[in-house]
Amino acid sequence: MQSIINRFPLVKSPYHRVLLALACVGLFVVPALFVRVTSSRNRDIALTWKAAQDIVPASLIQKTIIQNSTGGVDANKVKVLQIPNQGKGALYIFDFQSPQLCGAGGCLYAVYQESGSLLLNAIANPKLPKGEALFKVDDVVRNGFSCLVITQTTTTPLMVSRTQYCYQGTAFVRVYEELTPRNISEN
Repeated sequence: MQSIINRFPLVKSPYHRVLLALACVGLFVVPALFVRVTSSRNRDIALTWKAAQDIVPASLIQKTIIQNSTGGVDANKVKVLQIPNQGKGALYIFDFQSPQLCGAGGCLYAVYQESGSLLLNAIANPKLPKGEALFKVDDVVRNGFSCLVITQTTTTPLMVSRTQYCYQGTAFVRVYEELTPRNISEN
């Protein structure tokens, strides 16, 4: 490295060498920090359920109802979470608000891309302790989509299960699951 630096006539003084070294470090550190800061923003995004008819095309709502039920689901009651995207089109998590799609283990939730592709079906119990969100957007991005984390209660007191699902080309697949302490700061 010393011989390369000495080849440039402007880098002869120690002052210029320090500036060159700082510039080189900056070329690697600044982009790394930028990526870290921008990917951490997803964690802070509060997802809220909205009426599907307000943000999802009617044709997609009908398609999800047809593909996930045998009838009896009122399209006007369907709720949806719109997931921030990374350039691959909007993602929607559908909550059909129908007792027909709920059972002892929880209710059916479906993740669709705005193009109409079903990317994940999950059974999850929406009854969580205060301060816990059923769905969260993870700061990990795979294949153009942010990973999703589904939180569930456990039989262990003050613990919840967090399962990470990431996009693997054609669908979201379960990648990781862990038991973590409940978020009790908001209780």
